[in-house]
Amino acid sequence: MKLLIVEDEPKIRALLSSYFEGHGHEVFTTESGEEAITLIQQHEPALILLDLSLKGKLTGRDVLREAMQRVPASKVVVVTGLVEASEEEFKQLGASGLLRKPIELDTLSQLLRQVGGEQSPSA
Repeated sequence: MKLLIVEDEPKIRALLSSYFEGHGHEVFTTESGEEAITLIQQHEPALILLDLSLKGKLTGRDVLREAMQRVPASKVVVVTGLVEASEEEFKQLGASGLLRKPIELDTLSQLLRQVGGEQSPSA
């Protein structure tokens, strides 16, 4: 499966990338909203893990709106440490789910199976 990880924290981005690549997924990463839009257009990922706080002018909300317009078949899971983030708000914008930081890989795996109808990444 093609995954796009849009995360401004290098350690989290590297951890998620390594985890999914290690389980056979094709992973693209970026820290900026602008580059995320480019990668979405170029690769049409099946799943996008999207932080709300990003480098550059575009926010995670902006990227979510653009992703839903450009590649509506993509599933987007918002990943954030912001307490005020509302799952309902993001579902209205088209997101498939919301994960709060710190991320537990088991929880992420379960959510990805539910969202994508995929086998577990460890399968």
